[in-house]
Amino acid sequence: MPLTDAERDLRRYDLSCSMDDLLGSSSPAETFAIASNVFRQSAELLLLRHQKWLGNGKWVVRRLEQLPNDEAALGLLAWAASTDYDPRKLAGIARDVLEQNGGYAMEGFLRGAR
Repeated sequence: MPLTDAERDLRRYDLSCSMDDLLGSSSPAETFAIASNVFRQSAELLLLRHQKWLGNGKWVVRRLEQLPNDEAALGLLAWAASTDYDPRKLAGIARDVLEQNGGYAMEGFLRGAR
């Protein structure tokens, strides 16, 4: 089933928060943990956009490989295969994923009804 607008917006918000945390991190250990979240959140949002199954571990990579024409998926795969794991590169890829799904979501976002 395709994502509802509310589900997509929540995922956009969560990825936006994680991307901000990644860019603001000064601790190598925290950066590693946050980068893991940004990679997973970006991959899941891409896969859901393309109505593909999600996966864990190696299956995330295999599912991303099923999107050979998606620049953001190729970027995630290249980042994961790199040796430097540059957080700025990952944040740029996450920004591309967000743009494909409606953009950065932060100011004015409401979780649930008031």
